[in-house]
Amino acid sequence: MKRLHAFIPSDKDLLVLALLALAVFLRFLPTWARGVTPFWGDLTYLQHPWRAFDAETLQAGRLPLWNPYLYFGMPAAATMQDSLFYPGTLPFFFWGFATALAAYHLVHYWLCAALGYLWLRSWRLSRGAATAGAVGLSWGGVMLSRMPFLNHLAVLALAPAFFLFFRRPTLLSLALALAFLAGYPAFLIGAALLAWLLAVILGRREGFWDFRNDLLAWSLASAGAMALSACLLLPACQLLSLSPRAHALKLADIFRFQFSPADLRQWVSPWLVPWSAFNPAVQWWKCCYVGFLGWAAAVWGWRALPRRKAAALAAALFLFGLLLLGNTNPVSTFLWRHGGLLRFVRYPGNLDYLVAFTLCPLVALGAQRCPRRGLAAALILLELSVCGFRAFPLAPRGLFTSAGPLVRRMQTELHDERYLLTPKTLELDRGLSYADWKHRLYGLTNSPYHLAAAGNFGDPLSPRDNFAFLNFLYTRGSPEKAAALFPWAGIAYFLSAEKLPQIPLLKYGGHTLWNVYAVRRRVSLAYFFGEKAGAKIPPKPTPISLPRSARPVSWQNTNGGDFAASGKSAAPGWLYAAWPRYPGWRARLVTPAGSRPAAMAPAMGVFQKTRVPAGAWTLELRYDPASFLWGLWLSLASLAALALLAAIRLRDALHAV
Repeated sequence: MKRLHAFIPSDKDLLVLALLALAVFLRFLPTWARGVTPFWGDLTYLQHPWRAFDAETLQAGRLPLWNPYLYFGMPAAATMQDSLFYPGTLPFFFWGFATALAAYHLVHYWLCAALGYLWLRSWRLSRGAATAGAVGLSWGGVMLSRMPFLNHLAVLALAPAFFLFFRRPTLLSLALALAFLAGYPAFLIGAALLAWLLAVILGRREGFWDFRNDLLAWSLASAGAMALSACLLLPACQLLSLSPRAHALKLADIFRFQFSPADLRQWVSPWLVPWSAFNPAVQWWKCCYVGFLGWAAAVWGWRALPRRKAAALAAALFLFGLLLLGNTNPVSTFLWRHGGLLRFVRYPGNLDYLVAFTLCPLVALGAQRCPRRGLAAALILLELSVCGFRAFPLAPRGLFTSAGPLVRRMQTELHDERYLLTPKTLELDRGLSYADWKHRLYGLTNSPYHLAAAGNFGDPLSPRDNFAFLNFLYTRGSPEKAAALFPWAGIAYFLSAEKLPQIPLLKYGGHTLWNVYAVRRRVSLAYFFGEKAGAKIPPKPTPISLPRSARPVSWQNTNGGDFAASGKSAAPGWLYAAWPRYPGWRARLVTPAGSRPAAMAPAMGVFQKTRVPAGAWTLELRYDPASFLWGLWLSLASLAALALLAAIRLRDALHAV
């Protein structure tokens, strides 16, 4: 296999890309024509809340920098999986979620196929062979399983560009930046390393490897990508450093989704296992088929390689297969325990894309040896389409705008105070029907309805202090002990899967999807304390009840994420704010005598307090993160430089003509 230094598509190549677009359109047309949409898993409890919050905030003329509805409140623009700055997210800002989701799927499945085709064509493979390889990748089980994981899907759809633009720094930097903004850096790093591995194995000429120039190209591209994506990179790095994910994951958490040796059969076809064992919506990591025809082509293509290249690829596939097995055998367990960066990978099943991208050129090589290459590509497409038909549960498109009885009740009874789900309630992540499942406030589904949650699940980058206080609540040993801390955290409602014994602090409010309990005393997000009582508020989480002398004061969530509390006191004291401490918040104390910066001190771990004088006062908290501001300016400057470079090259090309 010899790679062209710069591949320029011909008119026939453009026709193939158009046919691939038509095939993707026909793949999703029946679902859309029936008025239904995929809804399961991350689509419902992560992707929809993220994009709904961003769209609503932007349409209100504000940047979604802070989300007050998740984990007591947390940065929004720093959340990598949110994909706020990724251009592919634009449809969600203008259309309803179900409509934008259909467009997103259409674009990204075609993008994976198109970039995969161009990558394989750059290796001087025929159009039919390149189509077969691209179809094997984009229609295979690995990409199908990513249908609910929009950030996974986008990064993997862009990954073929790393191979295609391997020695073209400008285009490579753009591809790397887009993949980072798409929202799953772990796949970006893995795909980049795989691009190097395949370039070494398949692209090396005998006795020659241009390591120095390739390293220079990737260094320049990486620097350019970091500059282009700085608007996300800088605040995301700050959030990562302050989150539980800053350290290696525990092995018990890593091995939740892994392959067993028997599961490897699904790499061939779902028809080799009982149909009940093929469930891409729930067991997504096992949905990895390439198909009988795809494997036949891959084996045929592998046998056509020179011995050294064939052995190197076989060794790479064997290693990837071992990693997928997690802790099911001593060898793979050793690799995960001592693999360094592997301890930051969330689940062995997430590495299945390494196998899929390695098999892609082998499928194309096998099709290259076939006399009827176009027919081979069509048959592979047909087999994979049949395997993936109706693989995901569907629901009416109006599901994403349906609130349900629990949300409506809490919107009526809560006044921006918070609610808390029990840990067991969080784990019961399935309902009796799609509507029941959607309406139970799993994950982040409270955010689009402006319901503030003390505890969510699903977002891997919650701030460490927020998570620590939530864990502190959940480990009190009993609901009664946890309820004593609710007023400190502004929690007014408690939702439980089971009916609890009578607790003095809680009042049972009946059953609406969950058992609903209200805190009996008045709950606020701001309290005034006297001088001595305020000084005693501990800086770390402490199992103490809120003193009866603590006086609730009026407060409001302003400008979509800022905070203000106002009161009047006869003597100096302390204002306690159940608002999270996080870098970027600026505090000012406004009094009749003027305003001045307020010195905020930690309180109960994640929250804060400040001294207030006698008389009328207002505490204003404004989120203005320097990391985002500097990142935004760097991204804009880099984008302007890239546009200038493109204009210069276009001018030179026109002059050459």
